[in-house]
Amino acid sequence: MNTKSQSAWKRWLPWLVPLPRRMFDKPLTGKQMLVYYLWRMFAFYALLLILLMLVQRWLIYQPTRVTSLSVDQANAPFGVIHEISTKTEDGLDLKGWHFLAGQVACNDRAGCDAELAKAQPVVILFHGNGGNRLHRIETCRLLASLNLHVFAFDYRGYAENPGSPSQAGLLNDARAFWKYAVRDRKVNPDRIILMGESLGGGVATLLASELCQQNTPPAGLMLRSTFSSMVDAASFHYPWIPVSWLLWDQYPSQSVISDVVCPLLVIHGTKDQIVPYVLGKKLFDAASPASATGIPKQMISIEQGSHNGLIYEARGKLTQAYAQFTRQLFP
Repeated sequence: MNTKSQSAWKRWLPWLVPLPRRMFDKPLTGKQMLVYYLWRMFAFYALLLILLMLVQRWLIYQPTRVTSLSVDQANAPFGVIHEISTKTEDGLDLKGWHFLAGQVACNDRAGCDAELAKAQPVVILFHGNGGNRLHRIETCRLLASLNLHVFAFDYRGYAENPGSPSQAGLLNDARAFWKYAVRDRKVNPDRIILMGESLGGGVATLLASELCQQNTPPAGLMLRSTFSSMVDAASFHYPWIPVSWLLWDQYPSQSVISDVVCPLLVIHGTKDQIVPYVLGKKLFDAASPASATGIPKQMISIEQGSHNGLIYEARGKLTQAYAQFTRQLFP
């Protein structure tokens, strides 16, 4: 190294090395102190990003785990709710409940099949990131009161189901729910409505996009309090983090909803603090103006509506919206 390069190195060394000698020596100059604290701020930020990256699925998915979940815990009349189960392509047994349309009572699977054979619509419910199907009782009862069958499964890692949740895993689960309805229970695709709440809206949109591309679209897609993408939702809560670089499960609903050719209903509360209203509107705007059958897309805005309390705050408006939408699909 020549003399000129040595002098340049000595000149820049105090800026590059935060401490003059050993690690815990006190900085001697203002420049060294500036570099000292900048390095430590950067190191803290980098460690925080690494920590968030490692625990992100723990932050996203908040399942309520139980050893077993019986229909008796739903406090419903006997025979109105029946236990159902399906198996995913990767071998997981997932459990759920069948809420009978009109809240009629059946004694067994044969009776339930007879009710399904009456050709009333079936809703496959994709719930949000927290709790389990027991926490969706009111939504399922509301839908059943509109003469809709409801298949309310839990994802992997939720309730008593095995496995750990992820975007790929939940999409596999969604495919299994669909196959259960179509293959096991012999329900025609044009009688099935996909309904997604919050995170479940991302799952339902991905499934609907796949089905439409396969020319087996569902009868309709209902989305409540959901987002344009998980990146957008996470960026709202963590604006100081490069979410798009770190997020494993991005649920890119906005980029795939243009593939959805079935009728679309979006419902969102204007005071939603978890998934802001603007993200629901962003997703709605990205969708095609009308379905392949000519039914215009619809968005219902619930004034002052929150995220988790919407079923209680605006039950009447939700009932009316679901009823009008299903009447359009099944005149």
